[in-house]
Amino acid sequence: METLTIAHYLFSQEEKQQLQAARDDQDDGRLKLRFVALLMLAEEMAMDTVARVVGKSIKTLERWGEQYLNKGLDSLNSFNYTAKQTALKPWQIEQLVTWVKQTNPATAKQVKAYIAEQFGVTYAVESVRVLMLKQGLRRLRPPTQPGHPPSVEEQQAFVTNSGQMKAESAPGTQFLFLDGMHLVHQLQPGYCWGDPKAPPVFQTNTGRKRLNILGAYNPADYTLRHVTGEASCNGERVVELFEVIAAHHPTAPEVIMFSDNATYFYSDHVRDWLEAHPRLWFLPLPPYAPNLNVIERLWKFVKEHLVKNTYYEKYKTFRAQVFRFLNHLDKHVDALKPLMVEKFQIIHPKTVSC
Repeated sequence: METLTIAHYLFSQEEKQQLQAARDDQDDGRLKLRFVALLMLAEEMAMDTVARVVGKSIKTLERWGEQYLNKGLDSLNSFNYTAKQTALKPWQIEQLVTWVKQTNPATAKQVKAYIAEQFGVTYAVESVRVLMLKQGLRRLRPPTQPGHPPSVEEQQAFVTNSGQMKAESAPGTQFLFLDGMHLVHQLQPGYCWGDPKAPPVFQTNTGRKRLNILGAYNPADYTLRHVTGEASCNGERVVELFEVIAAHHPTAPEVIMFSDNATYFYSDHVRDWLEAHPRLWFLPLPPYAPNLNVIERLWKFVKEHLVKNTYYEKYKTFRAQVFRFLNHLDKHVDALKPLMVEKFQIIHPKTVSC
C-alpha cells in the first residue's frame, strides 16, 4: 500500500476551515506559518512554490504535513519542546513566576539562568519562553512614571482647583501651560512600516547641536507662543517668553500660567518681572506631575513630526523646519483637537521595578 504524503493529500472543505481557524487563533508568527503553508497546499499549490513563498525547505513542509496527517491539527499548535531534565514542580513554577513579576528580567536567558541556579534544572531558551507564556507572562514594554509622583489627592486637587478657577475667572482670562523642551539635531528611530526582509536603515547625526524651546500652550485655541534658540533656558529666557505672552494678550484681564518646578521659573529676574506685571500669574504644578501639564503632549507630538525617522543633513535645515512647524501649528489643529484636551490622567503611585 502506498504511503499517503501531504503532497498528494486532498483536503476537505471542513479541513480547510479548521486550518483557517487555527491560523487566525495562533498569535505566534512561527506557528501561524505552518497553517499558512498547509492552506496553500490545500489550494493545490506546488510544494516547491509554497516552500519558496514561506521561506522554508520542502523537507520542512513534508515534516509539517506528516505531523498533520499522523498526529492531527493540534500537534502543529506548539513546538513540543521539553526540558532536558526533570520539569519544574508546581511550587517551583510559583516561585519562578513570583521572581519574574518582582524583577522583570529582560530576556529568557536570564530566566533560564535563574532556573538552573535555583532548581538545578536546565531548560532550552525556547522552553523557558513557552513556560512563561503558559503562566500568563508576556514580554512587555513597561510604561514609565515619575519616581516621586504627587499623591492622588494632590493631583485631583489641582484638577478641581484649575477647573473652578476657569469657571470663576473674568471673561477673556487666558490659561496657558508652560514648559521647556530640548530638541536635538539627531534622528530618533521609531516604529514604521517596512519590508522585514530589507528593513529600513536611517542616517543620523552627531547630536551635538540642539534647540532649546520655552513654550506656552493655550488649549482654548491650540496656539503656541515660544522663544526658541541655542541659548540655555534661564530667567532671562523666561522673561522673554512672558513678554511675548503679554504682547499677544494685551486686553486679557489676567493670564494664568501653569508650569512645572524648573528652577529658571523662580529666578529673581522672573519674580521682579511678575511683580511689575500683575496681569500675569505664574502657578506651579504639583512636583513631578508631567501628566498635569498639557504642553507635554504637544512636545511628544512635535517630536513625532520633526525627528522620528526624519534625517536632516544640515543643522540649518533642521532649525528652519522646527521654526516652521512651531510657528504654524494652525495647520495641525485637526490632529491636535483630540490630543490636547484638558482631561488629565491621574497617576496612582505604585511599586515600580528598578
